[in-house]
Amino acid sequence: MPPYVDSGILIKLYVREHNSGVAIETLTRFSNLSLNQLQELEVRNMLRSLEGRGLISPAQRAASEHFLEADLIGLRLRRTPVDWYAIYSEAQNLSNLYTAETLARSRDILHVAAALVSGVREFITGDRRQQAMAVKSGLTVTLIE
Repeated sequence: MPPYVDSGILIKLYVREHNSGVAIETLTRFSNLSLNQLQELEVRNMLRSLEGRGLISPAQRAASEHFLEADLIGLRLRRTPVDWYAIYSEAQNLSNLYTAETLARSRDILHVAAALVSGVREFITGDRRQQAMAVKSGLTVTLIE
């Protein structure tokens, strides 16, 4: 089963950042990756936000979206439906148990909960608070900084 990859790492496949090379090297170990609606929204929104802040050009955003679509068509990324009711329920539980200690943000908790509900055991992130939440919930975590 492929790992759960936080959108902050997925974006590095489509926009060059200081640690994109490490992310690409880590993720190429897997023949495909799951992509739920939250991950897809966040990746697409990050592309638009980067363009809006002038960090990438409209052409760069369009090219990045083209490569994202190519990965979806080629099934490198597989759209995966998830049970949002179960995810929010699990997120509430994780928040009750670990937020005071980890200081994880709500969206970070949602990603960890999505991984747990989906039955994933490996989690890849670039965020230390999310890493702490994922470790406390029993996931094996790779941190890409």
